[in-house]
Amino acid sequence: MTYLIIALAIAARFIPGSANFSPVYAGLLFSGVYLKRRDSIWFPVSLLAASDLLVNSLLYHTPFHWMQTLNWIAFGAIVMVGWWLQKRVSMRNVLVASVAGPSVFFLISNLAVWLGGGLYPPTLGGLEACYVAAIPFYGNSLISAVLFSGILFGAYEYYLRRAHSHEVASR
Repeated sequence: MTYLIIALAIAARFIPGSANFSPVYAGLLFSGVYLKRRDSIWFPVSLLAASDLLVNSLLYHTPFHWMQTLNWIAFGAIVMVGWWLQKRVSMRNVLVASVAGPSVFFLISNLAVWLGGGLYPPTLGGLEACYVAAIPFYGNSLISAVLFSGILFGAYEYYLRRAHSHEVASR
């Protein structure tokens, strides 16, 4: 069931909407908490990589660029924030992880844009301009991560408690 939840969170990328507003960050955090460690990175990041290749080639008609691999590394870093959350799942900690995950992605992915060249000069001022230009996307990432993490983790905890209460009642 956990794998299905993560796959659905990633598949939601294909639903039209605001840029960077999706349950992907929540799905990555969820993966880091609830999947076996060996599966927690390769499974969601493979789905994201496949969806990136599909979206870029079919929808945007853009070729693969090496910078995309840095985004996949950033997605893996969000899973690692989920590793921190293991055995610490609480409303407060999910909120902290929901801010930390997109923040890590923001830092890594925009560094990749700057390193890729072409859009910003290879100077400290160019790096700063790159991060400033990405702030609106970052805002959507933060809002969606907090919202969808609350829904995803809350619903899953509710499910676990309900399953546990049925197990206790059947004894």
